[in-house]
Amino acid sequence: MTVFLHLLSIIIALLLTWYIKPRLIEILKENNMVTTNYSGRVVVNGAGLIFFIPCILSVFSLWSLVDLDSMVAYIVLLLSMTLVGYIDDSLGTNSTKGLRGHIKGMISGNISTGIVKLIVALIIGVVISAVYFSSFIDIIFHSILFCLCVNFINLLDLRPGRSIKGFMFFTLFISLASGLKSLWILLPIYSSLAVYIKDEMNEVYMLGDTGANLLGGVLGLYTLKAAFPGVKYSLFIILLFLHIIAEFKSFSKIIDSIPLLKYLDSFGQLGKERY
Repeated sequence: MTVFLHLLSIIIALLLTWYIKPRLIEILKENNMVTTNYSGRVVVNGAGLIFFIPCILSVFSLWSLVDLDSMVAYIVLLLSMTLVGYIDDSLGTNSTKGLRGHIKGMISGNISTGIVKLIVALIIGVVISAVYFSSFIDIIFHSILFCLCVNFINLLDLRPGRSIKGFMFFTLFISLASGLKSLWILLPIYSSLAVYIKDEMNEVYMLGDTGANLLGGVLGLYTLKAAFPGVKYSLFIILLFLHIIAEFKSFSKIIDSIPLLKYLDSFGQLGKERY
């Protein structure tokens, strides 16, 4: 029965994503949700909405296998992270860059959508941490770790597929290092991404903060729920180090300077087709 329910979750996510994708892209186009990407092409922005509904609906098939607290945390996470990401995509500007820039703006009285996004991520991180941990220190540590996960995936969303590759690398690493625990969190999003990714690599659309926030939130939840303590501490150090680097140097420049990373970063680009 367990295998059947997981398979059902995968099928629901696949079919819903396949059905929703072309229709939602047209809606985003009609509402002028477009932007110019790194290569100067006009692409649909906020396409992370494509797998928002499939990921929520498909997980209901696993209701009998997952504890209520985790199910509620998952649903609240997807709703809040997607919503605040969409607000950033539709109302935000690119005038403020980096964590330091947002914090300086807040100190000077300018509240950006980026700061709102970080505040919401912190609140959700505290709530989810309080679900799984009781000590004050644990809640603080895991809340910060959650925020690092969310913001890191956002930092990667500058090239086609980069955020998705980063998300899959870290979730696969955590999964393998933690005994394949709590795979129900990952199965819906992996299934949706399998349908979604081709047209992102073709530069038809991009995740935007809508999708990057969702992926980062799922990475954060999976880390808090499934990872062993040693994996969490290692990931915390790695992500903190990467955030410090990002404040001073472009990830794109670093990746382009290392042949293996550059190859992996561009792998999967399939041409320049369009809807």
